[in-house]
Order: sequence, then C-alpha cells, then structure tokens
Amino acid sequence: MFSFFGTRRNASPSAKPSKALPVVAPVAAAMGPVASCQLDACAVGRRATVLDVGCGEAEACRLRALGLCEGASVWVLDAPRHCTLIDVRGSRLALGSALSAAITVLPLQS
Repeated sequence: MFSFFGTRRNASPSAKPSKALPVVAPVAAAMGPVASCQLDACAVGRRATVLDVGCGEAEACRLRALGLCEGASVWVLDAPRHCTLIDVRGSRLALGSALSAAITVLPLQS
C-alpha cells in the first residue's frame, strides 16, 4: 500500500543502501540512567519518550514519517485488546501489539 516509503529514487542498481546510525545512544545518554520499557507495557494516561523503534526498516520508516521517531514524546491514550492508541505530535496512532512491543520508551514522571 505505501510501497513508495523506503524506496530510493535515482539510485543505481549496484548502489548499496546506507545503514542509518541508531539515534538511541544520544537520546539515552542525555537522559542518564533509565528504567525503560516497551510501549505496550506503558500505563494508560502516561507520557513517555521514545528511545528506540526496533521494528523492520520499512515499518520504522513509515512510523518516522508519521512523527514517531527516537526522542519523540508520546502519550498513551488507550490500550484495548490487541493494540495501543497513542498521541504523538498532535496525531493519534493505533499500533498493533507486535509493533508496540518493538518500541522502547522511557515513561516520564507526572
């Protein structure tokens, strides 16, 4: 459906895709010692900061395009059955349980 995300235009067939460096280390280092958890384990009504988007490259690219990237502040709105509803930068996203389990966050103190 969204196959244009993650494809490179004007790239030669022999060009190797560059590996992006993880942004987790600077974010985690700036916050000091952390007690991180998975997004699906975060309590409803809590704010959290995203530390790592640990899913596949295509999924991570799509989530980053929607504003869910390392360092982003999210608010867990609801967690019915098999998904997590979050607010990120003014947009609401519903993430499946497998995808929300792959995202590491730092719950913020209220």
